[in-house]
Amino acid sequence: SMRLTPVEYQKSGGRAPLPAVAFDIDGVFKMGGQYSAAGAEALRKVIDAEIPYVLMTNGGGGRTEEQYADEMNKKLKAVDENTAEVEFVAGDQMILSYTPFDSDLSHLKNEPVLIVGSPRILEAAVNYGFRKAMHLSEYTCRHPTMNPFGKSGLEKDDCVINLAREEWNEDFKAILVFTDPVDFFEGIQVLSDVLLSSQPGKVEFEPERRIPIVFSNPDLLWKTQYPHARFGQGAFRLALEVCYKARLQSLGVSEKEIEERLNDFVQYGKPEIAQFLHTKRALIKQAAKTGCSPYFSFFSDFTFALVNTTKQIVIAGLYDIRCDISHYYMVGDNPMSDIQGAVNMDNRALSKDEKRWSGLLVRTGVYKDGDNDLGATEIFDNVLDSVDHILETHKEVIQKLKEQKATRTAS
Repeated sequence: SMRLTPVEYQKSGGRAPLPAVAFDIDGVFKMGGQYSAAGAEALRKVIDAEIPYVLMTNGGGGRTEEQYADEMNKKLKAVDENTAEVEFVAGDQMILSYTPFDSDLSHLKNEPVLIVGSPRILEAAVNYGFRKAMHLSEYTCRHPTMNPFGKSGLEKDDCVINLAREEWNEDFKAILVFTDPVDFFEGIQVLSDVLLSSQPGKVEFEPERRIPIVFSNPDLLWKTQYPHARFGQGAFRLALEVCYKARLQSLGVSEKEIEERLNDFVQYGKPEIAQFLHTKRALIKQAAKTGCSPYFSFFSDFTFALVNTTKQIVIAGLYDIRCDISHYYMVGDNPMSDIQGAVNMDNRALSKDEKRWSGLLVRTGVYKDGDNDLGATEIFDNVLDSVDHILETHKEVIQKLKEQKATRTAS
């Protein structure tokens, strides 16, 4: 097989620095369930300019990345004023709040884990390979008296529950919160029980055992179709922490030990750097797909396809525009998640001498004029205006890349 050497590879004229964009979804493309035509037009412009982009949400609702992408494509198509065929987004461009669980928590894939959220998250968890995942609702079905107010609990239920056969053998190694629990009381009560003990019905508290609980979304508030913001998963974490802490105090646990136990609460989602590093990796992969290669190693992934000379010419034509991502943009409506995340990444970039980040704020969601913008670079009326600003800022390099590609296609 023939391989292109780095020298041949660089003959394409050096690098063209392209911007890359991460977009929030709720409050940017849609308000509640309602998508906007401006959002469809904004994405068309980004696709046309061949700028790498991903969509990043602290939601996900328990869908898989592919399911969310399909749904978004359908809904954007429905409001799009342009009828030309286009795929707005693919599964590998969706960064849902729990997307990093797949790669970052792979050590838990063969362990029993308790998962929390909407009923459909079990499918997403199994899809990632968490083979021994059990949904909170299945766990409470097995142990119906844990929640006195549950559907099968005693307060609301006149049937007699047979507990003679009840077994407490789950022994979860972690709790993964994919989305907000449907029932906050059940979540607070049962997760506190599971954090305290591997077999809560038999032993109330096992001081020697500790397991992590991983949250995917720190947002205190989010915007739905209701006129004002609603509590999000961040509110659930707050409520759980304060109740769990009080519970530990009532068990006589020392303040030092309580603090250590609260460190078992692990946070993903915007504005966490862990979440944005995942987004940055996804943007670099998108840049590679548009025919830019930020790294030589990317090219070696394709060498298996270089079977003969004709193929080599084809592939060389596709992948020899060398470009770097020159600047990262986060476009969102929420200063505390979107803008704070961009600021966190920019501070990190400054300390490591890497490419800078800017947070662009839009007025179509949580943010209202007069609120603290937490360091947004610019504020726009909507997502289309923010995209126009990015395209205007980088118009020369976008034009240059278009010309490079045209010449290459012609030759």
